[in-house]
Amino acid sequence: MRWHALLLAALVTPAVAAPVTLPARAVHYRPEVHAWARVESLAPLVLRAAVAAQVATVRVVPGQMVAAGQPLVTLAGPQLDAGLATARARWQATQSELAAARSTDVSAQRTFPVATDRKTLDAAESALAAAQAEQTTAQAALTSLKAQQILRSPTAARVESVDVAPGASLPSDTPMLTLLPERSQWLRVEWFDAQGPAPNTTARFVPGSGGPPIEVRLVADLPARAPNGARVLNFAPVGEGGWQAGETGELVWQGSPQSAVAVPAEALILDAGHWYVLVDAGGKLIAQAVTPGPTSGSDVLITHGLKPGVPIVVRQAYLLFHRDFAARYAPAD
Repeated sequence: MRWHALLLAALVTPAVAAPVTLPARAVHYRPEVHAWARVESLAPLVLRAAVAAQVATVRVVPGQMVAAGQPLVTLAGPQLDAGLATARARWQATQSELAAARSTDVSAQRTFPVATDRKTLDAAESALAAAQAEQTTAQAALTSLKAQQILRSPTAARVESVDVAPGASLPSDTPMLTLLPERSQWLRVEWFDAQGPAPNTTARFVPGSGGPPIEVRLVADLPARAPNGARVLNFAPVGEGGWQAGETGELVWQGSPQSAVAVPAEALILDAGHWYVLVDAGGKLIAQAVTPGPTSGSDVLITHGLKPGVPIVVRQAYLLFHRDFAARYAPAD
């Protein structure tokens, strides 16, 4: 019956061409972040020092009415100056790295495919994407730090208390002022991660009732935590709120830049509830467990399990993964 088993194997085993591989590409993306939110009545806003600094001037007194954007406290000091110098140097370095990466990518595009192969072109594109993400991150960090030099009121409000005085040295996260906003309702957001959204982050509040999304902006990180241990973030509507107190929903915003590896969707294999890609290790195909993330066009972003530049099978990966099925198949007697 040996010939019968060989014939059965030939019938159930599909013809698979030689593996087609491409190097995994390094990319940077901003994940979409979701958090639970509820519309609540008026809550005080506690404004904190985002960085370690010294108080240069205090421009308001308790009971004073302030407008949105009005300066409240000016910060200075050697720690803040050093942080600004470091952030500025990092931004300048990323500018140079971006210019070099862009030049390399342009050269690779110009000479492909005559003098540049696909692997070199992909590497140049990945390096350019990484340099652009680094430059964007450095620019955001420098802009944010510059904004910390002058603490401004996020909204029209009354100054309830002033907790600092000129000349005081403040560690980061020190409460400086408490404001009572003129608005009667705010959006309370509970957030569990240590890394929260940046100051003045804009987001979308999606009501659970199915109403249209409302654009909101982060105005404060309240000092008291929720009973479940979550941080309490305070958002206000950018325009008219159009919501009701007690209404719940979901807050959605763009998170901080993250690194990932992009692979074609066809390269992914689902087996027994786990995801894999086939890695070409010196001509031998090895199943590598991975963690897929969001999609980007026809690609899937891999957040864990795969390094940039590793050659992976991008065609008929599923068939190659299961090509030994016939050898393991035992027909009934």
